Amino acid sequence: MSQGIMQESATDYVELVPLRVNEAGVGLPAKKPLPGWLAALSRHALILVTFVLPCFLAVLYYGLIVADRYTSEAQFVVRSPSRAGLDQLTGMIPVTGGERASDEASSVHEFVRSRDAVELLVQKADLRAILSRPEGDVFWRFPGWFSRDLREKLFERYLDFVSIKPDGSTGISTLVVQSFRPEDSVKMAEVLLQGSEALINRLNERARADTIRAATREVETAKARAFERREELTTFRTRAGTVDPAKSSQNLLETIGKLSFEVAQLNAQLAEAQRNSPQGPQITNLRNRIQAVEQQIVEEKRQIGGSAQALAPIIAEYERLVLEREFADRALASALASLENARAESQRQQLYLERVVAPHAADYPSQPRRLLWIGIVFLLSLSVYSICRSLRDYLRQREH
Repeated sequence: MSQGIMQESATDYVELVPLRVNEAGVGLPAKKPLPGWLAALSRHALILVTFVLPCFLAVLYYGLIVADRYTSEAQFVVRSPSRAGLDQLTGMIPVTGGERASDEASSVHEFVRSRDAVELLVQKADLRAILSRPEGDVFWRFPGWFSRDLREKLFERYLDFVSIKPDGSTGISTLVVQSFRPEDSVKMAEVLLQGSEALINRLNERARADTIRAATREVETAKARAFERREELTTFRTRAGTVDPAKSSQNLLETIGKLSFEVAQLNAQLAEAQRNSPQGPQITNLRNRIQAVEQQIVEEKRQIGGSAQALAPIIAEYERLVLEREFADRALASALASLENARAESQRQQLYLERVVAPHAADYPSQPRRLLWIGIVFLLSLSVYSICRSLRDYLRQREH
């Protein structure tokens, strides 16, 4: 009796512990319930992580942290005077599609995106001071939390503030510069435009020097060739013993013509003498004279082309040398004309950078677009949350 009473009284002091059964069927102590706020966070962890937290960070960053940036834009076009006629002609013809950006404009674009432009801005606009204004935030200021004061880091930060956009259809390039102050944006744009103009001038000077150098080299080559041909012609005349073999041959031909005419006259006299007095003594004389004149004609013809000292090959060589000399003289004249044209062309600017729109100071900051980016983060977070929730519901259904 007393033992039963003791057991009943002992049960009053025993704490009942709930058990949970594992996969092996063994009873394990059940987990303790979480506090109320932790249980609420656990139930809403998905929406907090995928939607609430990104939106909160976006509002915090774009609303309170990121600094205003002022934008200054400038538009320019690189032109060449030699293309003016072509531009006027193509302007009269309807053209569909866009044109490719010129090589000269592309060189300016590469300069704006180069380290040379950074060095120019450091020297003439104090780029480091512009990028480290107190108005800037810790993420965009240089040097900042994530960037040290190194030249390579400065170049990377510079590319965040400066961009250039070409328009292939019009050939106009747009330079966009941002900074924490409107006057800094204008100053940077002006320095970049001046540097681009200096680059175009260097290209002009190099093109002028190369053109004149090439033209001068051609003149020297043509002059040497012309002098060489004249020396060859002088040597030939000395060797042949005549200034102009063609004129010498012309004299021989005239002599042959006169002798032939004389032979004809003598033949006529011989015929008349034979008709009047066949046995006259003058017939023998006439025949001897005709034979002598014909022999002279044969000798003259042999001088023209029938012997080793004939004029025909001499005339052929002489005409070849004269033709080569004329070609050399014409080449020299053409080279001299090209040199004069190159010098005249070098007096005017081949390429020039024409400003279409000058940089101006902005009245209000155009960057960052706070509401736009907050809205984008809101939509993206909402999309991620919807996808994750659908995936979670699908997995739960698979488990049940």
